[in-house]
Amino acid sequence: RAVCLALLGDWQRAIALWERLDEPEAEHNLGQIRLARGRHLPVVAEMVRLATALVDRTEEAEEVVQEAFAQVYLRYRVVTNPVGYLRVIVLNGCRKVLRRRAVARRWRPEPEDPAALGFDHVLDAVRRLPDRQRRMIALRYQLQLTDSEIAETLGVPVGTVKSTIHRALARLRTEVTP
Repeated sequence: RAVCLALLGDWQRAIALWERLDEPEAEHNLGQIRLARGRHLPVVAEMVRLATALVDRTEEAEEVVQEAFAQVYLRYRVVTNPVGYLRVIVLNGCRKVLRRRAVARRWRPEPEDPAALGFDHVLDAVRRLPDRQRRMIALRYQLQLTDSEIAETLGVPVGTVKSTIHRALARLRTEVTP
């Protein structure tokens, strides 16, 4: 629990929890947490930004990132590219949240006055993109990754990234342009 708190940036609670432990490794782990604090804060912020762009709610995005860091922590010794692995886990977690939200929406009645709901045409258009295009657009414009970084993250060729982003942008232009 303390490691997850530390990875999410709740350093005070994580350190307090480790200080209460009676384990011989507690002091070592406390030092590791303090060292990791500086290294992981930019990555946490980047992943929360990515997840927020995909799921639209900061609370859900933070939960997705927390679960992703916990999964990376469990496999840290065997993963060759932890940040890339983390990105993939965050993308999969966001897909899971969106899938659950869509299922819940099917069982919920529509609001009586749809005009009362506020919306953003561009975000709505991005949400309507197919999953693959939406993920690549989020990686490109939210995290500002290069084509090769996106290809590595998603495990696809660079040409596929270029063509998918091109198609997504063309579709967004036709949907958003009046």
